[in-house]
Order: sequence, then structure tokens, then C-alpha cells
Amino acid sequence: MTALSRTLLVFLLLQLSQPWAEKPNPPSDSHFSILDVTIGKTNFQAIQDKLGPAKKCHSKRHDGVEFVGYANANEELVFEFGEIGGGDVTGFSVSLPGRTTGCPLSPLPQRVSHLATKGGVRLGLAQQEFVGIFGPPASKTPSWTYDWTVEPKYTEQEKKDAASAGHPVPADTYVVGITIEADFRNGKLSYFYICRLEST
Repeated sequence: MTALSRTLLVFLLLQLSQPWAEKPNPPSDSHFSILDVTIGKTNFQAIQDKLGPAKKCHSKRHDGVEFVGYANANEELVFEFGEIGGGDVTGFSVSLPGRTTGCPLSPLPQRVSHLATKGGVRLGLAQQEFVGIFGPPASKTPSWTYDWTVEPKYTEQEKKDAASAGHPVPADTYVVGITIEADFRNGKLSYFYICRLEST
């Protein structure tokens, strides 16, 4: 088991032990997508097809995670690929220029400006608007952070697809860990990160 897998397992176990009454609802699916790139559904080649050539790189700060980044004069967009993502995007961040990723950033296409998730999260969003979308954060030090663990059920179709593909038929449920981080400058959103990891 890799360090990332162990960390995810510990995170998920801790989250399952937390009382749900104190937490806001997990984010809607619309926040896992930006520029038609969707966490858990879009791979590296599809990102390049949409946004242009880029290079994956490893960060010394994040073992087992690769990054691909794009930028223009006003915004930076970085996608991450974790070991357990099966080759698809596991998270992304949007930030003002100058945030250190340790990776080279490719230019965003000129047609792209004012990055926003499909759910409407964008840089410059006021703190109260952000709380209106995601609820109060679990922590505000140093960044606003949110963590959820949910156990969705496999559909009967997903079970049939697995069986017909020769894969083991999955259990009734699987575990999903969701993390959001946010920074604000003068009360306005300057950095947004969202990650979704599945463990079957």
C-alpha cells in the first residue's frame, strides 16, 4: 500500500466517524467540472484535446500525484492526477497568478477567460457567496477547508456492466472522499481547490 493510499484510507475512516449533523451537504456534481473537464471522467489526453499541449509533472510536496497546469495573465488552472484515479483527473485548482505549483504551466487558449466551475465558483467570489454554496467551513486556518465522506450505491446497471466486462461484481456501496480548500484576499476568493477520490 502506497503512502497516498494509506493517507486516503485514514482520511476516509476518520470522516466516517464524524457526526453528520454538524456538516453541510457535499457539493453538487456541477462543482467537479470546469471547461468541460470533469473529475473522475476526463483523462490527460482529453484535457490536451480541449486546452492544448501540456506536460505532466511531479511535485516533491505530493507523493503519488501528477500535475498539469495552464495559465493566462489573470488566472491559473491546475489539474491533478492521483494514483487511485485510474488515469482520470482527481482534482483541480483555480488561483490568481503566482501561486507556486513547482510545475511549468502551459498557456490557456485565448478563448478562455473568467474560469468558473459549472456550479458557478469563480475567483472574486465573496466569502458570503462561497458560504451560501458550500456552507460554513470545517476550518479557517490557514485556508478554509471542507471534507466529506459519502457512500453512494452502485446502480444495478453498473453491477451488470462490471459482470459483463469480466470484473468482480462490486459491493453495494463505495466510499468517496471530497476535499475543498479556499483562500480569500480582501474578502474575495483568490484560490479554490476541489478533489474527489473513490475507494471501492
